Amino acid sequence: MVKLPASDFKIVNSLGEQINSPVVDQQLNLQTSLKNVSQKEVDWAYIVQVIDSSGATSDLNYATGSLVANQTLTAALSWTPHTSGTYKIEVLIWDNLRDIDPLAPVSTFNMTVT
Repeated sequence: MVKLPASDFKIVNSLGEQINSPVVDQQLNLQTSLKNVSQKEVDWAYIVQVIDSSGATSDLNYATGSLVANQTLTAALSWTPHTSGTYKIEVLIWDNLRDIDPLAPVSTFNMTVT
């Protein structure tokens, strides 16, 4: 059962403005909206893995927190690409970093850095 659906993935700058054409050495904030659809407080871990075109993990970062019933939150993690190319971004929402119980399906996005 999906307890914490993730939606509205965006790549934004520090002002929250959407970035459509990221460039090398530009700080990117990879953000997703999380909504607690259950009737109780839910702990969460927002995990973002950035994979380069060769399949290597370029960045792996996470944030944790909790949401009360029906609360919505925008989670964001920053990443600065140092090489141009095509990247795959995987967004995972787990209950914590220990038990690895998914709270939502894995989302995958592609991005090209110039």
